[in-house]
Amino acid sequence: MIDKLRKKIFWIIQISLSTIILGVIIIFASIYYKNTISFSVMMMDRFMLRNEIHEINEIEFGKDPFYEEYDGIYKFIIIDSKVDRETTNVTDELRNYAIKISNKKSEEGYYKNYLYKVRMMGNNEKEITLMENENTINRLKFNFIMAIGVGVAGIMIVYVIAQKISQTIVEPVEESFEKQKQFVSDASHELKTPLAVIEANADVLQDKNGDNKWIGYIQNEVQSMNKLVNDLLTLAKMENTNNDNYQKFDLSKEVQMEVAVFESIIYEKEIVLKQNIEEGVFFNGESEDIKHIVSIILDNAIKHTDKNKEIIVNVEKEKNDIKIMIMNQGEPIAEEDREKIFERFYRIDKARNRNEKRYGLGLAIAKEIVEKYKGSIKADSQNGYTSFIVKIANK
Repeated sequence: MIDKLRKKIFWIIQISLSTIILGVIIIFASIYYKNTISFSVMMMDRFMLRNEIHEINEIEFGKDPFYEEYDGIYKFIIIDSKVDRETTNVTDELRNYAIKISNKKSEEGYYKNYLYKVRMMGNNEKEITLMENENTINRLKFNFIMAIGVGVAGIMIVYVIAQKISQTIVEPVEESFEKQKQFVSDASHELKTPLAVIEANADVLQDKNGDNKWIGYIQNEVQSMNKLVNDLLTLAKMENTNNDNYQKFDLSKEVQMEVAVFESIIYEKEIVLKQNIEEGVFFNGESEDIKHIVSIILDNAIKHTDKNKEIIVNVEKEKNDIKIMIMNQGEPIAEEDREKIFERFYRIDKARNRNEKRYGLGLAIAKEIVEKYKGSIKADSQNGYTSFIVKIANK
């Protein structure tokens, strides 16, 4: 849970700051590009005002410092994607450039080593001006590469900062959570002893005095409290997960064996049990975890299935996952409750669950176990069936 919180905070910071950095870089790069192109186009316009079209390429550019970077200017009149008129000393390559530029949507920019400007003269007639300026274009390319480099460096710096900030933010939460978890564990252990004493004394009183409803109440509540304490201990232990005890085992057989434990209860309630368990599905983990998941969901299904209704247990391999699905015919789970039922102590019908000695921890434990294996669990209700679907990676 703490790791999830840390990752969530990290990604919020990472995405937010990265977006800001990239946005600023894009804005400045766009402004630089636009200003450079606009300045170059302005130079083209000024130059064209000083020279007639047939004299353009006769000018000695190097003699005028104002135009010392410009190697040549060429003008084309394009009609229906064909060159109609052009300046002197034009190569076939330049003609092809002019035709391609005439099909672009932008009115100014650069293509290859040429800055260009497009001016509409009629429906199908365009004036294309090309200015050869390799230095300016190389500067544009260099700044573009620099912008990418600064962006990557910025994202890497943000990555380190986001890691540090997320760790700092989570530390007090983690400390508080550890204390809470330790308290739950210690309290649960401390409760076990008095509960054992009460249960033992109740048994002695029953042996001496025979059946008595008051003793029965005590025994019933002790059993209920024992279940609650065990569930709390299980949740506390789930936070300290490790894979040291993982072994490859036959998941299909473990599920079949766990279902067999409930067969007598299912038979007594006159519920129809169907099993579609694929043979030979192996899983690397702890077999007790899988049993616990099946036990919790199946117990829940039995309690919410009426006489002569169905419970269906499915196990199958699905691409890279193992899918366990337990379905039962019964009252559907409201859509707004389908996520909440996996929260600790959440109960849809609090009065009914209290009478049945249910504290809303079972499905929370199932979720913790599933997430221990980086899997998912969800509930769904449709076509008269409520389904609990577990998916865990088949590694």
